[in-house]
Amino acid sequence: MECNPFHNGHEHIITAAKEQFGADHVIVVLSGDHVQRGEPAIMDKYARTDCVLHAGADLVLELPVALATGSAQYFARGGVSALLHTGVVDALLFGSECGDISALQAQTDSLTDTASDHSGRHIAMEDRLSPNDLLAAEYVKALDFFTSRVCVHTIARQGASYHDTDLTQEYASASGLRRLLHDNEDSPESAQSYMPSYANDALTNYCYDHRLMFPEYYSDLLFYALLREQANGYTAYFDVFDALSQKIRAKLGDYSDLLSFLQLLKSKDIAYSHLSRALLHILLGITKEQVSQLTDLYEYCPYLRILGLRKDASDLLHAVKENADRPLLSKPADARTILSPVACSLLEQDIFASTLYAKIASKNGGIVSEYRRSPIIL
Repeated sequence: MECNPFHNGHEHIITAAKEQFGADHVIVVLSGDHVQRGEPAIMDKYARTDCVLHAGADLVLELPVALATGSAQYFARGGVSALLHTGVVDALLFGSECGDISALQAQTDSLTDTASDHSGRHIAMEDRLSPNDLLAAEYVKALDFFTSRVCVHTIARQGASYHDTDLTQEYASASGLRRLLHDNEDSPESAQSYMPSYANDALTNYCYDHRLMFPEYYSDLLFYALLREQANGYTAYFDVFDALSQKIRAKLGDYSDLLSFLQLLKSKDIAYSHLSRALLHILLGITKEQVSQLTDLYEYCPYLRILGLRKDASDLLHAVKENADRPLLSKPADARTILSPVACSLLEQDIFASTLYAKIASKNGGIVSEYRRSPIIL
């Protein structure tokens, strides 16, 4: 899940996991401070973790930033891999537009395998599928990729569709809520009709010390990163192929801000979301080599980082500790004692991305080091 921001639809799917599908426990794999659209999340991962726990999830794990900001295939494989490596998951549940597993399974054969080319040169664009159904089909395909036999369930999206910014329904889209909050940044209560009360409380409390994050806040940082690498080009970075690197170099003299630069780069043969992800990867320093390590050395899961846990789910935590075949990390400060050097370097990439995010989001400039952060306990 991304929960960007957390709304009634997210609560609906977590509730359904237990009430409709009979889950004893719910584990959520959550994007950190950056999301698949190639943008900073509107609130940080700790505030969103708090919402997920209040909704009834028992354990929240972080999806590494390179996978959280990858295409649907990377995002899906990263999330599914984390769940499988806990050693305790026997069912996968996700939302979709169609709500029909059979229909999604029928689509998997037509999906292009993009993960073999970290340049992103081959982009799977399934026009007949909505973004949510494309991602849902990738979840199904990920289970096949990992030869997993866990049960798979989907639940139909309620209310507004993925791209619908209409806010007349109880279940608004995250896109609609982000637009609302962008236009009313100083009034977080404007979103209260579309999210549970605890989520609006979390949003309001977050806004005391932080500003809500939007892509344009990275404009100057991105220009610095692009200017620094202009002479060398950008093909070392995840999702940047040679023609795109050349185009970025050619257009950099016309750069004014992130959003207008995206419009300069956009063309009919490359999706806006792919461009956004590519620029974010340059900014965050996410390279093809790092992604290759994630996918090839660690099967998309170098460790299991805990973002949050419910106190009454101690039996679940014990079961994960007993059965997981990846290191379980609750405090980044312990990483060097339990992770391999390569896994440590991948964690440091996550910490860099979160530290940069925290500095921009802070209203007073002060931040808490990621190395001193502990999981949210509810």
